[in-house]
Amino acid sequence: MKKILTVCASLFILVTSFSVQAEDKKTTAENLVKAAIAHYEKVGQEQAFKDFAVKGSEFNHGEFYVFIQSVETDEMVFHGANSKLIGRNLMGLKDPTGKEFVKAYAENTKKDGSAWTSYQWVHPETKKLAPKQSYTEKHAGLIFGTGYYE
Repeated sequence: MKKILTVCASLFILVTSFSVQAEDKKTTAENLVKAAIAHYEKVGQEQAFKDFAVKGSEFNHGEFYVFIQSVETDEMVFHGANSKLIGRNLMGLKDPTGKEFVKAYAENTKKDGSAWTSYQWVHPETKKLAPKQSYTEKHAGLIFGTGYYE
């Protein structure tokens, strides 16, 4: 009986820690987008984009990086993990499951002001495909976003 209780307690702690970790990542993503918008307003686009690009900064650390898309043209205007995406319209981009995730987050953010979107994407650190949750928010004709990997 004692072993069963120990195993149950261990499983509870494990499940709870994964849940808390996911919740912490969700909060981190939402806070990062809000901080990026505030910084953008404070210092302007040119300086903000420079700051967002600095690896290891509050705006670009580990799996968390800022990406920004134009509401009007749907072009990526900034991407903290892959500068080759800047200037490209990625609305038709699909993840390996066939989901047009850029189109999904853009449409939902334009409609609701903010959105959470689930999809598959390459993890910037492991370089492996992983499930990703992204939070996006509309501000000043732009969609600011970041995400985390599960």
